[in-house]
Amino acid sequence: MSPTRRLVTVIASLGLALGSLVAAPAMGSAATNSFVATPNGMVGVQQEVTVRAPSLAGQVATISFSSGSLTNAGQTAINSQGFGSLAWTPTTAGTWTIAGSGNSSAIGSTTISVAAMPTTTAALVPNLVQTGVDNPLTIVVSAPIGVLPPTGTVTLRNQFQNQIGSGTLVASSGTTSTATISWTPATNEAVTAFYTPAAGAGFLPSQSGQYEPVFTTAQVPIALRFPGTLYVGSPTIIGGQTGFGVTAGSAAFFFDGVGIIGSTPTDANGGISAVWTPPTSGVHTISTQFTSNDGRFTGTSSQAVNIQPAKPKDTISVTPAGGSPWPSGAPIPDRAGTSVNLTVTTGSGATAVLSEVGPCIINGSTLTALSAGQCTVTATSPGSVTVMPATSTYVVSVTAPPRKNRNR
Repeated sequence: MSPTRRLVTVIASLGLALGSLVAAPAMGSAATNSFVATPNGMVGVQQEVTVRAPSLAGQVATISFSSGSLTNAGQTAINSQGFGSLAWTPTTAGTWTIAGSGNSSAIGSTTISVAAMPTTTAALVPNLVQTGVDNPLTIVVSAPIGVLPPTGTVTLRNQFQNQIGSGTLVASSGTTSTATISWTPATNEAVTAFYTPAAGAGFLPSQSGQYEPVFTTAQVPIALRFPGTLYVGSPTIIGGQTGFGVTAGSAAFFFDGVGIIGSTPTDANGGISAVWTPPTSGVHTISTQFTSNDGRFTGTSSQAVNIQPAKPKDTISVTPAGGSPWPSGAPIPDRAGTSVNLTVTTGSGATAVLSEVGPCIINGSTLTALSAGQCTVTATSPGSVTVMPATSTYVVSVTAPPRKNRNR
């Protein structure tokens, strides 16, 4: 099934938090106090949609999701308190309308914004390349968070911006996609890979750094390949690439002479890929040893690399309208029945998304306290090329509104 069709996962139970809520502020029909609410989102990141429909208690509510020509629907059971919930993963960026549908139309609707997912692109270029023959290059495009792999095409260009190859991404694992591009250099070239998202896919374009391999006219038994920049603590794809005419085999990999990846077989393109996490910064040597299965080819390849210190985590700030940024870790006072608009900023400039657990709801960027208790609000940033994804958690302590004096 296409990712654009896998929009909704039904959650059968609401859990204790929703089950203990009292009547919500009017967000839908004034007569039934019904509403549908969910935060502004990001493509590929699952979020919760909260539904209140007292008139449908004990029944199933149908909720529709629409953005442009894309329309889908999901269902949720409404509990005895009139609440329901379902999980939703947006698959395209832009404005989404979420509404009760069919017998649930009285629930009303809400409109939210969904941001595109940032990406990173790396070209696994061999450190030694033979001219005049086919050299397969693997391009890796990844999303930093979420559940969807990027879709679209990648293009390889030289230092003069001339296109020297292109390919279509294929989902690899998790949030990573790859493409293999054939490259036959006639002379020395520096190469850069560019990612172009598929139309409506909801991912942001990205490009790799520029790679400048060493060129030779001799056959290359094995060459190392790895991203242009390595960071301590950040898992990365490293590997090798056998040369033109070299038969299938396997290779092992070493870091400063110590084995890090055991014997790994070549794939159909003569490539070898494995995930490795650099343990320490500074200048170090990565090497590989290759032997073909038929014993005709053997070789080694080494490369000095300057591993960078660990990436810092992104910084996040959540600020209520007219107030100061929320402190992380200290209780934030609030009162049931009140609403406040929240602004989220990050040090990287990336869009952050909000989620909530407890007797509150977030609709778009507005937090509404429904009843007394503790609401845990989490802001999540996907980070950037130079900073790691991050989360920041805030505890909102909600008190009941003052009781009215009935003697007056």
